[in-house]
Amino acid sequence: MFSVETQGAVNVVQLVGPLNHENADTLTETIADGLTKGQPMVVLDMSDVPLLDSAGLDSLLDVRDSVHQQGGDLKLAALSQLCEDVLRVTGVNEHFDSHKEVKSAVRSFIQ
Repeated sequence: MFSVETQGAVNVVQLVGPLNHENADTLTETIADGLTKGQPMVVLDMSDVPLLDSAGLDSLLDVRDSVHQQGGDLKLAALSQLCEDVLRVTGVNEHFDSHKEVKSAVRSFIQ
């Protein structure tokens, strides 16, 4: 469901499929595992996420809070139009730095 690739000091987490009640906990666990390895810079590659539900939104916020507690940051990349709309309508988009591409999200950590 989720794969993690390290690009320098940044963990890029590739999400595949809807981020919903069925897999929201898996995202939280994946990020928590990465935080124990001391790399609090995270990009969520959302290019293969067709939609989000309320559990998915909650997990995004929980993951963001966990990363921030470790002194890091979490950024979203490659959101579908539907996911962008859900984030905007719910106001959750205001809690994230979003990028059109994974590369720009990773680069933003060094700027």
